[in-house]
Order: sequence, then structure tokens, then C-alpha cells
Amino acid sequence: MEKKDLKKVSIEELISYSKQKEVPTVTIIEDVTDEEFKYVDLVSERLKLRVIMVEKTNMIAFIDNSLIACKIAKELRKKSQVMYYDFSRRPSGSITIYALTGYTDHWIVLRDNGYKVFAYNEEGEKIDAWIDTNIKDVKPVYLNSLKLSIYKFSVYLRGKGESGNVEILRHSRINFVNDGIYNEKRNCYYPSGKNNKDIAEHNKLEKLFKKWGFNTL
Repeated sequence: MEKKDLKKVSIEELISYSKQKEVPTVTIIEDVTDEEFKYVDLVSERLKLRVIMVEKTNMIAFIDNSLIACKIAKELRKKSQVMYYDFSRRPSGSITIYALTGYTDHWIVLRDNGYKVFAYNEEGEKIDAWIDTNIKDVKPVYLNSLKLSIYKFSVYLRGKGESGNVEILRHSRINFVNDGIYNEKRNCYYPSGKNNKDIAEHNKLEKLFKKWGFNTL
């Protein structure tokens, strides 16, 4: 898939979206060349990530999965910026009942720390923000239409909606962030080390593949 096939969203919509409560993080990576994008596209396919082009630029944005996005930026030696509203709440009663009925008497706010912006240089070190978020807000029509939430594990398969084995994918994503090795046969990232923790993680993944009857993710 070429970059021209990806959805293009304005920087204003991305920033405005990130200022809303209870939506995933937005991570923007500075100018990405066509050659570099081949790697971004490859990793995005493997880890089922949602990538968006920033309109009228060569920047790309990831919705959710900020740790993975920052890892990709560091590997490409690009600056990145993570933006989100740090807020969380829960139903006043049983979470199970809310999940079944969609009803709660009221909500309990667990955390409200306001809008957060974190920027990183080419080595992954924290720097001052390089994208100005002090803009006139616009309605993020497209991004809101995705109906993504901080309370839901995000899986993106281009052209196929949201699906896949969430448990195995979660492990694959974590292993990628921790410098894991891609297992082509399994289409999954495994730990790269040989210590007890890594061996246990490797065995856990194999058990999950067997449990679900999958040969590949």
C-alpha cells in the first residue's frame, strides 16, 4: 500500500481530536520518506496499527499505541510528539452490569490531569513540543467516526474492520516495543533474549497459538 492510499487528516483535526476526553493518544512522526514509509507500513501490517497521513505534509500519525509509534520514530531517527487528554472514569456500579446493559446511575472520575503533550528527538529523548497545539479547535469528524476509546484494545485491519486475536496481538506489540524479534512463520514478535523472563514469554505465546488453534497471527 502506498502512502497516497492512506486516509489524510489535517493537523488541526488531529490536535483537536487529541484534546477530547476518553479517546486514544495521537502520535505524530516528522517527515517520513517513501523509503522509510515502507518500514512503517510493514510494521503497521504486522501489529495491526492505524496510520494516517497528515494532510499537506510528509508527517504520519498513529491513533493509539503511542509506545509503538515512538519506538518506530526512534528506529527511523525521527522526532515524535504524543498528545492526549489524561482522563479516566468508571461506572458507579458493577462494571459487568454496565457492560451487559450499557446503563449506570452515574460515573466516577478516576483521573483528570488535563491535556498532555510529550515530544521526543531523534534519539527518543524528551524535548520541548515541536508541534504547536495552541490552535483553533475544529470538529474531528473523521476521527470521531472511528468511535475509538481508551477503554478498548484497538485492532486495525485495513479493509476488514477491527478483528484478530487480541491476546496474541497484545503480546506481539509489547515484544516489539521491547526490541523483540519478528517470527515470520507466526507473523508475531517474540522476545529476543534468553533469560528466564523471555523464555517464559516465548512459551506463553506458543501456548496461546495452540490454545486458539492458530498457526499464525
